[in-house]
Parts: sequence; structure tokens; C-alpha cells
Amino acid sequence: MSENQIRVFRFWFNDALHDGTHFQNELYYRAMAVETDRRTRVYHLACKLSDHQASTLVSLTEAQCSLWISLRSQTTAADRFSDLIAGLFPPGN
Repeated sequence: MSENQIRVFRFWFNDALHDGTHFQNELYYRAMAVETDRRTRVYHLACKLSDHQASTLVSLTEAQCSLWISLRSQTTAADRFSDLIAGLFPPGN
């Protein structure tokens, strides 16, 4: 979805400032943002996280593609996120 269709806000969590959004009665945080030419990897990661019952959202601007994860899915996503990132975004790629 186009990022101009969602309202982005900032919130404080775990001693850091994060981007957040509200979509269809769910709160999400921006887990990552990459250049748009890598969006297929972000879509793949979102699908993998969804396979593990993590609610995800993908947004696009002209410059970047963002993966948003539901705050309710934070524990599930955290358990899988590092392994999935390493497989989809190896160092140097």
C-alpha cells in the first residue's frame, strides 16, 4: 500500500523512538525500511512472518519500502525476524 494512505506517528518504546501506524484497528511499528528495488525481499519476509501468525503491513514511497509488524505480534516476530533477515538480506547484498 502507498505510505500516503496511512498516518505515521512516533512513539517511545524500549528506550528508543519508533515509527508507528494504525491500520484496520491494529497498531504497527516500522520494523525495517529498504530501497524500493529490494521490495520483493520485504514482501517475502512479510509472508514468512505471516506464516508464523505475525500480522504485517508493507508500505511504499517512491524511495523506500517499509515492513510494519503489529505490536500484538512483536514476540512472534522477534523470535523469527533475525533468522529471516539474515537469509533474505545477507551482508553485502
